[in-house]
Amino acid sequence: MRISPKYTAFDWKELNFLSEDEWLKAIDIFHDRINERFLYPISLIEETDYSGFAVLALDCLLIEMLQQFYRGVYRTPAGKSKEYFVSFLTETRFGEFYDNRQAELFYRQIRCGILHQAEIRGSSRVLADPDTLLVRYSDDNRGLIVNRRKFHQLLMQEISEYTERLKDPANKELRSNFRKKMVSICRTACEII
Repeated sequence: MRISPKYTAFDWKELNFLSEDEWLKAIDIFHDRINERFLYPISLIEETDYSGFAVLALDCLLIEMLQQFYRGVYRTPAGKSKEYFVSFLTETRFGEFYDNRQAELFYRQIRCGILHQAEIRGSSRVLADPDTLLVRYSDDNRGLIVNRRKFHQLLMQEISEYTERLKDPANKELRSNFRKKMVSICRTACEII
């Protein structure tokens, strides 16, 4: 079963992680999966008028998946999606722009709105104007105005930095959690066959 265009679950299972070359291959598998299944398709639609919801929907999937990688879990535990999302938006490079309240508003009005109803909830809005800040409160202070282009660019930077941190052998916990998540992806893929 393919877990990315270039790799199968069995390619992953063959890794023994006894050398840095093995780690680099593991990271390449992750990179190929993320780029080809998510980032490349986003690049094809992101310049299209009115693609903001589609781009943000995929970005939200990536955020939850990355948080699973950071924590080393197969999936987000039941009832913990909000916690995972808020943690990601406040503890990664997004934390420069999001406090807890903004992260919770993003989760409820944007993430849940797009993924569950295909709409933005409350007074939140999504814009692509280059002059719009990455995030700010709406005029009534009960929603957010999010620049979906800047949001996506920042997410791509976070993914790139995560990949770079994985290359450092000193990041033992990060690597251990990465392996746990990838093992679960590959186990699921092998069970389907």
